[in-house]
Amino acid sequence: MRLLPLFLLSLVLSIGTTSAQTADWDDFADEYMEDILSEEESGGIALYDELMEMHRQPLNINKATREDLLRMPFLSEAQADSVLSLVGKSHGLLSMGELMFVPNLEIRERRYLALFFYCPDDQGYHASNRIPDSLKRQQRREQSLRANQQRGLQTELSSTLSVPLYKREGFRPHSREELKNYPNRQYLGNNIATTLRYRSSLNNRLFWALTAQKDEGEPFADKDNLLYDSYSAFLMGKGDGALRKWIVGDYTAHFGLGLTVGASGSDAANVLSSLRPRQEGFTPHTSTDEALFMRGGALSLSLGKMQIMAFASWRQLDATLTNDSISTIITNGYHRTPLEMSKRHNISSLQGGLSAGINLGTWHIGLNAVITHYDTPYRTPTALYRRYYFQGQDFGNYSITYSSRLGAFNLWGETATSRQGGVAALHRIQYAPHHRLVLHLLHRYYTTHYLSPCAQSYKIGSRIQNEHGVMIGATWQPHAYWQMKAYADWAHFPFAVYASKQPKDALTAMLQAEFTPYNSTTWLLRYKLRTRPDDNALQLPDQRTQHTFKAQFRYTGSILSLTTTADLLLLSQPDKDNTKGWMLSQKATAKIAKATSVSMAAALFHTDSYAEALRLYEPILLYSSGYPACYHHGMRFSASAQQAIGPLSLAVKYSITHFTNRDTIGSGLRLYNGSTLQDLLIQVALRF
Repeated sequence: MRLLPLFLLSLVLSIGTTSAQTADWDDFADEYMEDILSEEESGGIALYDELMEMHRQPLNINKATREDLLRMPFLSEAQADSVLSLVGKSHGLLSMGELMFVPNLEIRERRYLALFFYCPDDQGYHASNRIPDSLKRQQRREQSLRANQQRGLQTELSSTLSVPLYKREGFRPHSREELKNYPNRQYLGNNIATTLRYRSSLNNRLFWALTAQKDEGEPFADKDNLLYDSYSAFLMGKGDGALRKWIVGDYTAHFGLGLTVGASGSDAANVLSSLRPRQEGFTPHTSTDEALFMRGGALSLSLGKMQIMAFASWRQLDATLTNDSISTIITNGYHRTPLEMSKRHNISSLQGGLSAGINLGTWHIGLNAVITHYDTPYRTPTALYRRYYFQGQDFGNYSITYSSRLGAFNLWGETATSRQGGVAALHRIQYAPHHRLVLHLLHRYYTTHYLSPCAQSYKIGSRIQNEHGVMIGATWQPHAYWQMKAYADWAHFPFAVYASKQPKDALTAMLQAEFTPYNSTTWLLRYKLRTRPDDNALQLPDQRTQHTFKAQFRYTGSILSLTTTADLLLLSQPDKDNTKGWMLSQKATAKIAKATSVSMAAALFHTDSYAEALRLYEPILLYSSGYPACYHHGMRFSASAQQAIGPLSLAVKYSITHFTNRDTIGSGLRLYNGSTLQDLLIQVALRF
């Protein structure tokens, strides 16, 4: 309780100041992407980065195509069509506020759309409709600049440095003799992480970018590193004719529902938040992820009612090799020690894919094929749960996809097979008798023999394999003030999984209620249940059960925004006592001025162990998602400031996490002898 006065002081301080420039984006990420990011799903993180890029380059709503609108995962096809219809009938919108005349578009969707689209003649729009005249004038200047940029060249260059104000064991100097005998006791680089991003576009038709990154502990301009440790770049073009899109460089691909190659989220929260499956096609790789992308070329063609997509990719990957065979492909991208360096780019993969689809009235049917070749074979697994994992060098996946829109019903499906003979099938039905009521039914069946190196789709297990399950869910808005969400997902694993040697079931369920009596005020209550297979000490089937509760109040005004949250987690595990964790957190936003902003957030937490870790979403800087894990006993506080000087933007973020029940943090090379972690994030961005 010694931290309580500090926590209360943080709450008082946080009310006064917070990031003005990123406030709206923070509200969106906190409301819409919290579940996706808190689960640390790769698909969710990729979606976050993709939406951030679109937010940084908003489109003129009056020139937006149906494809542009359907890139918004929170819009249904009917809502996108309604927006286009209003734009056409009005011969162009004069204000984003005119979206209120779209009957099936609620306040939340209108507010979200304002993050990704704009009107050149807009006189200032916000959900609260209470913007000071000074901010309206500033908005008009920005929108005029956007209109000019839309017709020409847009460029953004940013650099971020992350500096920990403490030293972990891996950065402690060691003698030459010690490093000769134990070379992996010290990191090869310094403790600074840095990222460089360059983005440019011309007339919203041609896009190119470069991303370079060095993680903490990786060498800079040393050990065969040409300055940074990793690089990613692309050149992309869009067209209105037969050639709709082409990409050279790094990109992600998504065919069908993701059973052959995918880039979609993988949980029920994603299904309820996205009113339809992810769009098929190719997306530039813009994040700092070093594993989940293709490197080569891709193109999309539109030939009347037929759409054709093709890609080819060759990449070097990191892997753990055993007897010259692949044991595991490493996806974290770390190259901090000689051991990690020895696994860097030690295998290569060659991939290619082709997709052809045709529109037949209310039906769409497509055929997909993806092949993958590794220059090094996978070794034969020994652990029971890995018996049906990858073996060999060559893999192929082939599928048929189908979708239909029949009145209030929407159907999407994909049935796939792999070269090894396995089968995977995923079907999703949506029934929306009214835009305020949407019912979901999702069924998947993945055999143990289905192997797909590129698949990323709905699942409860770790891969698209050995799973049979059903998810039912609903989103209901009985009144303009109320929104209810609920789902239940049952999954059966016919063969052994990591924590259980026996066939076992898993269950995930969630119930959430939101009350919005005013445009600016939201109350939220949520309960979530998770059960997972976990054998006990006698190797008998058992399960791990987790209950989480969340109560939240959000106020989003034209000047001040507040978010107050209480989290509670209860956990039971085989052969262990029941454990729990709780957290109280406060975030605030004050939009003081466009050129200057300050941000603060605070949390007080208490968990019995790391297993009950709770996630805190913090206000962030550009391209930096903040969702730190809070565990053990302690508090976290963060503050950031940003100053814009013409096209130049300077930002800094300071965060501190203090533990009251620990004298050391981490282990191995990550060990720190202390109870307080302090970090500094510095960012410089130039946009013109």
